[in-house]
Amino acid sequence: MSEKLGYLEQALVDITRVALGGDTDGVRILSRRLARRPPADAIHPLELKEELFALMSTAPARQVSPLRGADEVDAGDVSWVRYPHGVPAPILNPSVRRSVDLIVAEHATPQRLEEFGLTPSRAVLFVGPPGVGKTLTARYIASELQLPLITLNLASLMSSLMGQTGKNLQEVLSRAATEPCVLFLDEFDALAKSRVDESDVGEVKRLVNVVLQQLDQWPPGGLLLAATNHAQLLDPAVHRRFDTTLEFVLPGFDERLQFLGESSIPALRESDGTALRVVALVSDGWSLAELESWTTRAARGAVLASAEGPVDIAHAILLSAKQRAREWASDSPQKRAEFSRLATEKLGWTQRKLGEWLGVSHVTIGKDLKRSGGGSDA
Repeated sequence: MSEKLGYLEQALVDITRVALGGDTDGVRILSRRLARRPPADAIHPLELKEELFALMSTAPARQVSPLRGADEVDAGDVSWVRYPHGVPAPILNPSVRRSVDLIVAEHATPQRLEEFGLTPSRAVLFVGPPGVGKTLTARYIASELQLPLITLNLASLMSSLMGQTGKNLQEVLSRAATEPCVLFLDEFDALAKSRVDESDVGEVKRLVNVVLQQLDQWPPGGLLLAATNHAQLLDPAVHRRFDTTLEFVLPGFDERLQFLGESSIPALRESDGTALRVVALVSDGWSLAELESWTTRAARGAVLASAEGPVDIAHAILLSAKQRAREWASDSPQKRAEFSRLATEKLGWTQRKLGEWLGVSHVTIGKDLKRSGGGSDA
């Protein structure tokens, strides 16, 4: 770097050098760095920032495997780079959503924290069952911060990376630690499994140590996210390496209702509120991924069952919900009573309506509600 060049001049030289070398990823990184820190003497710094981010968001995104150093895209690879843009906010319970918003705010305005001797969260652990939005949340955070997202699938890493390929792991993690990005370590519990497996070869254990050392050395200002479906497999020493742990839980009634209202199935999204509330009710205990899969299957079945002409997809989904409710209620009187109580509270249904839906008399429903502490006039 020439001492005679100012910040802007040096940035232009660096971008030109990287561009002439054909490194488009490097151009993106340098451009983001310039956009996030416009030169002090820029005449229109905000306009410069907006223009640079607009150019990067509309440029074709390249998916590159840092571990292989090749341009090929392999969905089953253990690592890849993405440039999320405009990712919608995930549907989360209010507590987790507030925590996610705080993480975004910390890294969007780190200067405010620095005024008080504070730094943004360094490493955050996402725990929770499959399908509750952990991966989508990582994409959302990267999108909001307008940073590339580097994902490492640790389960694939521990089972398949040996020899020369495994040696490249340190380089990938070191790169992520020194350049503006969000690093996402998926299936983090693979580390814990490898640590206790006496049959594991030395190469795998070395990979484990590399990842844990990077956690210890992760720099302030960088953002490392890790996700696991099995938090109980992580020992306390691993937990202590994270500044924050976010517990993702199965969606409640309100989250399921919101998800259905934003469904990719137009007929369901545009149906009346009662249909959505019924489906939200019978999907109690499901993840949003399971709910989406179930509604999609019901919609496909309705379309294929009709050879031609219009199809009432919302009605077909409602019939599937009715069958689901009957199966739920037939398992045991306790489940029938629980469904009746929820339908009374969430849908305002009478005992007669519940009896018709569940295939029993309204007198039986009344007894169930009385035993469960609920109640509704017939």
